[in-house]
Amino acid sequence: MKIENSTILIVGGASLVGSHMTREFLQRGAAEIRILDPLAFDGKSALGALATDDRVQMISGDIMRLSGLVDAARGADGAVNLAAYMTLPMARDPWSGIDVNVRGQQNFLEAARISGIRKVLFASSSAVYGYGFGGDVHEDRPLVTKDVPPAGALYGASKVMGEQLCRYYHGRYGLDYVVLRYSTVYGEGQHYRAANALYIIEAYDRIARGEAPVIRGDGAESKNFVYAGDVAVANALAFESPATDMALNISGDETVSLKQLADMVLRLAGSDLEPEFRPDEAGGVRLPSGDALRYVNDRAKTILGWQPETPLETGIGRLIAWRRENPGE
Repeated sequence: MKIENSTILIVGGASLVGSHMTREFLQRGAAEIRILDPLAFDGKSALGALATDDRVQMISGDIMRLSGLVDAARGADGAVNLAAYMTLPMARDPWSGIDVNVRGQQNFLEAARISGIRKVLFASSSAVYGYGFGGDVHEDRPLVTKDVPPAGALYGASKVMGEQLCRYYHGRYGLDYVVLRYSTVYGEGQHYRAANALYIIEAYDRIARGEAPVIRGDGAESKNFVYAGDVAVANALAFESPATDMALNISGDETVSLKQLADMVLRLAGSDLEPEFRPDEAGGVRLPSGDALRYVNDRAKTILGWQPETPLETGIGRLIAWRRENPGE
């Protein structure tokens, strides 16, 4: 499926990844991008000037309403499902989170089937592997839930179910799909709904108020981040590739400790503050990573020709510049 001259539906597109994806697809010549989102937050501000582009159609809709999805999907060539309850919202409202992440995904696939969409992409997550272990993580690693907070385990399990629904629709109806398992996505348009991305945005917002960034624990815990613009490129390549019926890791190449991350944000923000160490809070939703952990992108490189291009320091610099221009977002 070529993006040029195509119509693409992005469910949950008034978002961090959705804004970068919309920009990437338009640069590749898409004829129309349909953004279906409940717009519970200001989706137009998340999309910026993209929301006023003549090729972008904003649709206020709910993934739980199949009829609205079918209407939005009619005549589209491809569709992406970004709609999801992430870890923090899942902790507050697991009932709605499971509905949106599982039944919503089923609605998305059914609408694609009814509307004759050629190919779909599903935004999955590295959470399908669980947390608390170390080493290289390939796509065949099973889910680990031991010692994972319930919200994190539920989120990961809901993404596993979403992936299996893709497999079901491919086997039963021949619907082409690619699952993209993102590690923690960050970038301009950053939100407060992902547990691990909070380490970046919370640190900068505290620094902007003249407060020291807080590190929970000893700062040795490691994380993986991937820049939203690189994620958008991966999605474009997945559409244009003949690849189908598979899941691919989409992650940054760098593993960073929380202490290194805080120091990087302080340096890029031009601050001479020192990080403040506090005991980790039991019973929260912060997700353990164990020893140095790396999501291996070899399959995405081989199949899509994709690899992350944006160094973490460069991406965080862009996020900080955006935040300075949009302090109230």
